[in-house]
Amino acid sequence: MKKAVVIALISMLVLTGCQKEIKQYQNGKLVFVGTVDSQGLREKGKLYDSKTGKVIFDGLFRNGLMFKGTLYDKNGQNPHPYQE
Repeated sequence: MKKAVVIALISMLVLTGCQKEIKQYQNGKLVFVGTVDSQGLREKGKLYDSKTGKVIFDGLFRNGLMFKGTLYDKNGQNPHPYQE
């Protein structure tokens, strides 16, 4: 039984690329919530405007940069698709 649990956990880590969920802050304000890779580059999550605290992007990142998802205005409204 213990062996099966260990194998399941290792499989999950391998399948997710050992992603780590984090929160990033800038000047004490939340700017990102999501997963990063082993190098600390953003992979998937939400970007927040550091002034308004509203979501400005929700989606996937490539090499730490916005790649594909939903982009919002600075007030967290008017969503529209975004793809690099």
